[in-house]
Amino acid sequence: AEELEEEDEDEEEEDGGPESALEKSPFQLTAADVYDISSVVGRDLLQLRAGPQLPAARARLQFRIVRVLEMLEALVSESSVAEEQLRRERDSLRRELEQLRAAPSSLGPDQMVIDLTDPNRPRFTLQELRDVLQERNQLKAQLLVVQEELQCYKSFLPPAAPCLLISGSSLPRGYSTDLETEY
Repeated sequence: AEELEEEDEDEEEEDGGPESALEKSPFQLTAADVYDISSVVGRDLLQLRAGPQLPAARARLQFRIVRVLEMLEALVSESSVAEEQLRRERDSLRRELEQLRAAPSSLGPDQMVIDLTDPNRPRFTLQELRDVLQERNQLKAQLLVVQEELQCYKSFLPPAAPCLLISGSSLPRGYSTDLETEY
């Protein structure tokens, strides 16, 4: 039994040993630490069976079991606090969800919700689009009038003559220099 204790003490000195897991905060324990604690308690139980050093081994085992119970108590109390926080957060999220579900009913039949981060969202009102289309059509009509007038000017001028017309009197009947004329 003394040889086992000496070997265990040598191992403990090298890397802190399995007993160092008992000294950690319960919130810093890892799975390896839990295995170390289990190993230490198991070793103490084996020493109790071996016999001759009963009072010292029993006291050491009792201390370690008390420490493990303290760790479990701390973990359980922390767990219950975290559970209560999660419960409150869940209830808060449920209330928020209910409010959001109720919110769309406040929208009229002609209303909709638009996500401002959506790149495919509508950016103009229908009236603005109508105005732009109307302006485009007016500009097209004016362009056609100007093109026809240009054709008319080209057909009346000799190829070497300057491109100046002083009045619209030499235009054929039905042609006008007025850009507002609609066809």
